[in-house]
Amino acid sequence: MVNSEIYRYNSVTVAKYIVATANAMRIIINITKVQKLLYIAYGIYLAVKGERLTNEHPQAWPYGPVFPTTRNKLLKLDFYDISLGNDELKEIGNDDEMRSLVGMVFNAFGSWTAGQLSEWSHSDGSPWQETVSMPKFKWGGVIPDEFIAPYFKRIITTDGKQG
Repeated sequence: MVNSEIYRYNSVTVAKYIVATANAMRIIINITKVQKLLYIAYGIYLAVKGERLTNEHPQAWPYGPVFPTTRNKLLKLDFYDISLGNDELKEIGNDDEMRSLVGMVFNAFGSWTAGQLSEWSHSDGSPWQETVSMPKFKWGGVIPDEFIAPYFKRIITTDGKQG
């Protein structure tokens, strides 16, 4: 059972940490790729811990899962200015579990393009696909944690990578 009231970090801070990690690894990143990697981190954390990683729930948008508040705040930033040394990222940077989680996400999906990640998020049986197939679905609807947790449990148990 998922506890939807408990979360670990602010979604904007986690997204900035993902950007900073990509910059440190010299991986090209854009707003779409950040959104998908944040979604993957959210899904893995939810599957393992039974709690949300972030305060914001992912929503179903035409190009896949999106954290809208986070997206809007990141659009105003220059990604090149975000580094692991930024003060606001030190809490996550000092959190071994979070460093490990983000490392696992980059190990499995860091080399994927934004387009590949969007396509993957639309795959049959994905939480996004289940959500958009619901009766009376409207764009911007929350992707239920009850769809996300079991999906990512299956991915984790299939080699620890996308399955």
